[in-house]
Amino acid sequence: MRVRGVRDNKIKRSLTGGGPPLFGVSLTITDPFVAEVVGAADFDFVLIDTEHSPITVNQLQTMLIALRSGGSTVIVRSAANDPTLIKQILDLGAEGIVVPGIASPAEAAAAVAAAKYPPEGMRGFGPRRAARLDGGRAAYIDRADDEIAVLAMIESRDAVTALDDILATEGLDGILVGPADLAVSLGHLRDQDNAETEEAIEQIFATCQRHAFPFGIFAGTEPSARKWSGRGARVLAIASDMQFVDAGIARTRALASELGGSRA
Repeated sequence: MRVRGVRDNKIKRSLTGGGPPLFGVSLTITDPFVAEVVGAADFDFVLIDTEHSPITVNQLQTMLIALRSGGSTVIVRSAANDPTLIKQILDLGAEGIVVPGIASPAEAAAAVAAAKYPPEGMRGFGPRRAARLDGGRAAYIDRADDEIAVLAMIESRDAVTALDDILATEGLDGILVGPADLAVSLGHLRDQDNAETEEAIEQIFATCQRHAFPFGIFAGTEPSARKWSGRGARVLAIASDMQFVDAGIARTRALASELGGSRA
């Protein structure tokens, strides 16, 4: 039996093979037990968010270890489009990278290059943990470039304007819309649920459709998840660990209020 150095990437398989939409959740809590519990739920993917969380490199490695026993593909949103950060994330064993703030084809090309070894890219060699997961260094080298997913965050006015050229980037596997940052970029800091942002997302979706390019989105509410999965989004982040906490607290507070009121 052939030993594989990188397990099959569900995101890559679906995006290249026209499979069903993929649903995942994002993690910002650093506790590896939380990561393990979420991983055991077997969403299609888990996205560890190092951009909007206090996750350090050491904590990221521990979370990746906790998630490894689950069946979810594990991708990481880097804190920036920085080749050193991307290299560290992949060397620790992430199966894909989500790069924030992509607003030009040059930035998209730089993100792809940071995730691939020469001659296709510029990733430095040192897969400290990644090469030890399945089969060793030689097996990892054989498959890493083919199996690591590279997704660009589209979340600014400039990105929407340059999207046709961004989507032409060789090696870019898909995009994820960040509705909140997009709204802020459009001048709607205090009103992120607005018509202009919705129109911009529709424009992004139409551009992806025109290029037959995989469209993804952070769809953190049930109506948004239902809408975009029905429209044909391929990758949907539909919840987060903090949403689970907030929802649980809200339900418990409501129950406490109801039970307390019944004693009156």
